[in-house]
Amino acid sequence: MAGLSLAPFAPYSAISVWLPLIFVLVLGLLREAWEDLRRARGDRELNNRPIEWHDGNGQFVEKRWRDLRVGDLVRVKDGDFFPSDLLLVSSTGPDGICYVETMNLDGETNLKARQALEVTWGIDGKDERKLKDFTAELLCEGPNASLYTFSGRLKYNNAELPVGPPQLLLRDSSLQNTGSVLGVVVYTGHDTKSMQNSTPPPTKRSRVDKYLDKVIWLMFALLLAMATLTGVIIGIRTKQDGTDIWYMRPTESNPYYNPQKAAIVGIVGFFNGLVLYGYLIPIALYVSLEVVRVAQALFMINDIEMYDPASDKRARVKSPGLNEELGQVDTIFSDKTGTLTSNQMDFFRCTIQGVSYGKGTTEVERAAEKLGMPLGPSPRDPRPDSTRPTSRTQSVDNAIEVDTESLGPENNPYKEKGFNFYDERLLAGKWVQEKSAESIRFFFEILALCHTAIPEGTPEEPSLMRYRAESPDEAALVVAAKQFGFYFYKRTPTTLHVRESLRPGDPPRDQVYQLLDVLEFSSLRKRMSITVRFPDGRLLLLSKGADSVILQRVDRKRSGPVAETTRHLKLYGEVGLRTLVVAYKVLDEEEYKSWAKRYADARSIIGKERESRTEELAEEIEQGLTVVGGTGVEDKLQAGVPEAVDRLARAGINIWVLTGDKVETAINIGYACSLLRQGMDNLIVSLEGSEARAIEERADREGWSRDKIQEGQKNFVSRKLDDALQLVLNGHVNPRGTSTSERKISVSESLQSALSRSMSTKSSGANLSRNASKNAAGTLTRNLSVTNGRHSRNPSEGKIGVEMLPLVDGQKVGSNGEGLDQREWAISKESALTQSRKGPPAEPTEYALVIDGQSLAYILAETVLQERFLEVCINCNSVLCCRVSPRQKAQVTTLVRKGLGLHRLCLAIGDGANDVGMIQAANVGVGILGVEGAQAAMAGDFAIGQFRFLERLLLVHGRWCYRRISLMVIFFAALFQLSLIQT
Repeated sequence: MAGLSLAPFAPYSAISVWLPLIFVLVLGLLREAWEDLRRARGDRELNNRPIEWHDGNGQFVEKRWRDLRVGDLVRVKDGDFFPSDLLLVSSTGPDGICYVETMNLDGETNLKARQALEVTWGIDGKDERKLKDFTAELLCEGPNASLYTFSGRLKYNNAELPVGPPQLLLRDSSLQNTGSVLGVVVYTGHDTKSMQNSTPPPTKRSRVDKYLDKVIWLMFALLLAMATLTGVIIGIRTKQDGTDIWYMRPTESNPYYNPQKAAIVGIVGFFNGLVLYGYLIPIALYVSLEVVRVAQALFMINDIEMYDPASDKRARVKSPGLNEELGQVDTIFSDKTGTLTSNQMDFFRCTIQGVSYGKGTTEVERAAEKLGMPLGPSPRDPRPDSTRPTSRTQSVDNAIEVDTESLGPENNPYKEKGFNFYDERLLAGKWVQEKSAESIRFFFEILALCHTAIPEGTPEEPSLMRYRAESPDEAALVVAAKQFGFYFYKRTPTTLHVRESLRPGDPPRDQVYQLLDVLEFSSLRKRMSITVRFPDGRLLLLSKGADSVILQRVDRKRSGPVAETTRHLKLYGEVGLRTLVVAYKVLDEEEYKSWAKRYADARSIIGKERESRTEELAEEIEQGLTVVGGTGVEDKLQAGVPEAVDRLARAGINIWVLTGDKVETAINIGYACSLLRQGMDNLIVSLEGSEARAIEERADREGWSRDKIQEGQKNFVSRKLDDALQLVLNGHVNPRGTSTSERKISVSESLQSALSRSMSTKSSGANLSRNASKNAAGTLTRNLSVTNGRHSRNPSEGKIGVEMLPLVDGQKVGSNGEGLDQREWAISKESALTQSRKGPPAEPTEYALVIDGQSLAYILAETVLQERFLEVCINCNSVLCCRVSPRQKAQVTTLVRKGLGLHRLCLAIGDGANDVGMIQAANVGVGILGVEGAQAAMAGDFAIGQFRFLERLLLVHGRWCYRRISLMVIFFAALFQLSLIQT
């Protein structure tokens, strides 16, 4: 249209069209140019960073990152980033060790150890002759995106040695706590693993923009229609009236309005109509939206109420185009650790040889008391007949005198970061007086040895020693070992150094343990192990991990206190603690030598087979374990989380929590943060309960194949979903305040029909497990008069009696008596149908669905189960997904986002690299600037410092943004209507 305005037949001057267009384009170009300049400046600074490069003559000279080539030898100093993927040749650290931080790659802030091959330790950069003579050949896999795998062989001095991830230094990671390292460039530029992983984030556009696109197309169609109609009418009138249309100057000399050429006049009239009616396309609206969104982003960034003084972080807005979406969020998907909780782990309780130790009250227990559901006595509580000595004792680590009469869980002088344990039976060296002193000693030895933590500090100052570990709970276990007299202070590639101070006043003894192998933790393995030779010559495998994987590998003849440990860990989980099982295995010398040789051969394999082969060998040696005990670590809630969750629920937003914790822990954390509330029925779908274990026991007795076992478990999950669906549809007024037709909105006709089928599905008669809450003495049942529908979108003023079931069960179940049952309340098909015939209940009932990752694996594999699961979730106020992997988080988010359709928005919030998939899959992603790094914040559309800020982000800024954008669109719509009337 701007081009048509230059034509001689244009109805008005070109400047009136071009000036607004130029203004709009210049604003857009300036914004894009500013962003491009910022990116270009950053790329230029990165590519021009200097690095010390070996010139081949024994000297290091400065070179730019962009000029590096494969095979170059470079030197990186402490605190610097690696310019490319490097093979570690040598380090100034002991035994070729260096420490790297990979926060920019995986979001983890802990340091990771890397070690050069022993044959290259001597090439330290000081001897020019060694540098000149250094020649080697590396055979390795091609460029790929896997950050955690690398395989190759280094040919050096007539020897061929395997290299792997411990020798690879990745670009975008940095060198820490090490003077300098030498490395050979393996991958450069776009071949580096970090660049291979830098896939573009998914494009997200707000519904306002999508709606405006449709409106623009409609306006453009209307413009064409009006211009066509104008051209046709002008052509007809020119042919009929000829020179009578004097105001068009119809003369034969006028080529555009020649009465003898009506067709040409009609065509010219069409183009004139395009120019005249061009105002129908509101180009200025897009520019105005961009300006307003930038201003809204500045409001969010400078909001003092969303400033976190602890981390000195303000809110960040990376996608201003999604500002108004914040005011339309329907469902929130949240991680737990580091998002709802502070990710500050404290060692709180432990169980050793069947005896539980540790006192104090967790946040979950305090929340239960507020809800009127005291959990009752447990083995952790003080014994009535116990007496406290009034003598003065001395602390193990800091040598201060304390009066035991004034001590207690609330007044604990031993408390430090990572340690909040109190029990007079173990502290101050008193554990040596216990009957099982040797077992207690061995337990804390395992805690001091079985880890990958790196000590930072001087051995002479235990109180100032800090540990860089793969996770905060691992660091908490090492701190606990220190508090009990097993002070880990030094690590080398082959040794672990522990200083023992068993009794107050005894001189400390330094013990050196020979470290042979480390089988590292992974989200798939859910455990870690080491092989270690003790100072007395014993060869042991030490393991710690989730109870679901460790107990499967226990030696049935020498199992240890499995039943008691399981019972205590269940109690710990139900009061909100993160639990681990600690176990060991005595290794035979000859068997270990055979295994070690095969393990070394597997590590030398190049390619994907290496990972599978090493995992097989790790699985082989980790069989036949003996349980020693378990640990309970508390991860406290962030400040303001319960209040924020409560207000978000009152606003009608449904909240999901997706976590890797066990079911009991997630349920009780849900109560602590107000996600689960009084009067809410918890529907549990889990393959870890007694019913699911009965399937496995039957399979063992009848010798079922693996496929048949999986089929039985899938059918079990399907029956549970059927029962849950029948229950929520018959005993529940829709919590979302929407009609049935709205709840069936889907992205496909198949999903709509499947959901319709699910609505009419008959229950198969299986029993539905509901959350049970019990104390150690037995079942505790309470009738509490509460206001039901408190968080529902259809609140009711009436009150009903709600039967609250206990949280803790101290009874054993199963044929071997090694597990705890979860007391189940059977809701049969007949009772559900009877209830439906009686009509809907007088008051709406709130439901929460609790499901574990193993059940989700079956659900996500079949479309029918997905649809049934989605229908159950739509009718629940809260959903807890437990023991889920990062991949499952993203899959669940995608499933729900598509199932809810375009009319409801999903928001995902997390703080770690394992939450990136979930954040990118949601309509809106929010990252927490927490202690797990900035990976989630970089992937998110918005970033905040604490979860509680999400309340203000949605309910204040989200509402303001949506309202202001809507008013602007309405204003332009009004202008269009006025212009159309004038036309």
